[in-house]
Amino acid sequence: MWGIAFELAFAAAIVTVPPLQAIFGTALPDPAMLAILIAFPLLVWAPDELRRAVLRRTGRH
Repeated sequence: MWGIAFELAFAAAIVTVPPLQAIFGTALPDPAMLAILIAFPLLVWAPDELRRAVLRRTGRH
């Protein structure tokens, strides 16, 4: 969990902290792009949870 937290914090720092933006060549996405990006974790997580629910219901592991 600490590794995931570090990765998220580091990725956020790369796109928001100006000195890191200069080093890595990044920029903060526009609000419209951020709104689109917010949907992606749900697009990955939801189908996996549905698959797990089906496997639990059918008794398969």
